[in-house]
Amino acid sequence: SIPEAFPGSILNRASIGAFNEFYYRKHPKQARGILTHYEPFFFPLDGIRNWNRLYGKRGFMQYQVALPCDSGRGALVAILELIAGSPPGSFLAVLKRFGSVEAEHFLSFPMPGYTLSLDLPRRGDRVFELLERCDEIVGEAGGRVYLGKDARLSADRLHSGMYDRLDAWLEVKREIDPDRRISSDLAARLRLTG
Repeated sequence: SIPEAFPGSILNRASIGAFNEFYYRKHPKQARGILTHYEPFFFPLDGIRNWNRLYGKRGFMQYQVALPCDSGRGALVAILELIAGSPPGSFLAVLKRFGSVEAEHFLSFPMPGYTLSLDLPRRGDRVFELLERCDEIVGEAGGRVYLGKDARLSADRLHSGMYDRLDAWLEVKREIDPDRRISSDLAARLRLTG
């Protein structure tokens, strides 16, 4: 368990680099093809109680995007280079490949391609500027920001084509809630109220 008074400044490039080296060497090369339980594989942080305290009192922002197969690789490289070159960087990154099935729902996040999730410590307003630049790369590549983890995406960026069925959602929303009584802070910020 991480203590409540854990100093977030312990997380820095040197300590994370040392941890990554340790974690990489912990898994021997001959371990390929070995079966393992899905929980520690997919959810390694669940083995550490109060892991979020590692980031200190200011906490962190989690940023997750989906990128299409054809333009996703270049966008991934651009985002990772941008994050790596900007302090404080990302201390946790998860890259996965989505399957080939298209989502059928209006605001579904997955798409055939890649998803990248990054944890960035909140140390001033620079993280917001950095993520706005990432949003630009994602938008140009035809990707999406995951709305379930979002706390800062601009409505203009969302409405510029990030979710291809957004107009259909807005139409349904207008039909079922013409008085706009059903809402949330996210819906208001992103102009999803119909």
